[in-house]
Amino acid sequence: MKRRGFLQLLGSALSAPLMRALPAGAAAVGTASKAAYPALAMKMALDQAKHRVNFLVFSMAQQLGLGIDQANALMVDLSKQGVVGLIQRATKSGRWAWSQFWQRPEDSIVASQTAARDLKEATQPRTQDTPNSTARRADATKETTMEKFENLSGIAAPMPLVNIDTDMIIPKVFLKTIKRSGLGVNLFDEMRFDREGNEIEDFVLNKPAYRDAQIIVAGDNFGCGSSREHAPWALADFGIKSVISTSFADIFYNNCFKNGILPIVLPQEAVDVLMKDAEKGANARMDIDLEAQTVTTSDGEVFSFELDSFKKHCLAEGLDDIGLTMEKASAIDTFEASASAARPWV
Repeated sequence: MKRRGFLQLLGSALSAPLMRALPAGAAAVGTASKAAYPALAMKMALDQAKHRVNFLVFSMAQQLGLGIDQANALMVDLSKQGVVGLIQRATKSGRWAWSQFWQRPEDSIVASQTAARDLKEATQPRTQDTPNSTARRADATKETTMEKFENLSGIAAPMPLVNIDTDMIIPKVFLKTIKRSGLGVNLFDEMRFDREGNEIEDFVLNKPAYRDAQIIVAGDNFGCGSSREHAPWALADFGIKSVISTSFADIFYNNCFKNGILPIVLPQEAVDVLMKDAEKGANARMDIDLEAQTVTTSDGEVFSFELDSFKKHCLAEGLDDIGLTMEKASAIDTFEASASAARPWV
């Protein structure tokens, strides 16, 4: 079926057929095979290379839905223009680029518990109905429902930096998806990984003690910047259930409640104590009681927080805007039936 407007301009970029995999040991696809991938892919890659320091060709190819051989051909052609270095799977950067596109090398470090749990599923052979992404592939039910927030006892990661904006949480290059799942692997991407895609060891979520963190204790004004809902999507997909700070950007704060994340506002003195507690690492677990509206440190010190009763109800029941609407499904059906009877011509 033909699509109009913007999708029509994209043409084959979103529906390019997957090429057959290259046989082992075969030479890389060269310039003569440019027709193997849409011209839009080269245009986008050149534009990204001009404006971004940390640019992965294979991440962009993934977003366009290109096949592995198409992405490889694009990488080789870009290298011939001097834009990027040649990709070779024998190199660390080459292995990372391939792993970002389809599967991670067996000897690589998986960035999070979520990624580790989903690795087996993500590395299954691709079929026509299998998404390109190696990130979590949620079913339709998970994509449209929000999990209930239950009392949380987890590891808290200290991030004392102030003004952590949404572009730091999930860079704009990853905003091409409209799915809630799959963004966790790119959470804090430019802070977690270097230009070659290697983990930056001293970033808190890359440290062994905090890989399974479910809580972030952050500096002031967390979630400022552009109002992208992908930010809470990425946090939730990574496994973050709550963020504690002295203040949040309004739009980010409200978006959290619609995605199963509890943002907690506390005075600076309380956040300082929680930050110190989080710095103890994996041995110190923080407890959050939604019903009682309290945060308890590993030493037993308790802090109370305020929360709007309606937002609290939605979190506890796992209700986003769609869920709230579906609670009225019977009333909606009754109205539709009576309206159809009264106005059958509509």
